[in-house]
Amino acid sequence: MSDTPDKTAPVTVEKTADGNAIVARANVKMMDDEALKTLTRLVDDACTGGGGVQLVVIDLSKVTIVPSMALGLLVQMSNKCKAREQRLKLAGVPPQVRQVFTITRLDRVFQFADSVDAALAQK
Repeated sequence: MSDTPDKTAPVTVEKTADGNAIVARANVKMMDDEALKTLTRLVDDACTGGGGVQLVVIDLSKVTIVPSMALGLLVQMSNKCKAREQRLKLAGVPPQVRQVFTITRLDRVFQFADSVDAALAQK
């Protein structure tokens, strides 16, 4: 992880200044298998590379399509966070994507925030 993440990369992960949270940004319209596996790997690396991370925020504000396989991988990521005693929040989820979570009843599994800033403020 660098201090200035590549905004053109499909996924970027940054640690907050206090080190208590990481923010993963999906810079893609469709959260496909490859993007989500990259996201999972980067989040795992950031969370295991030194303690202190209590909150994982995934910014989905640019995502408009979430296939069913991606939903399954997000559930796996949620389970990994719980095993590490971390909270996972999905931030900036567009209404059409949020509807997918509601229809599949995964809105009961995940915590949502209107924005990354809101998610970090709710620590």
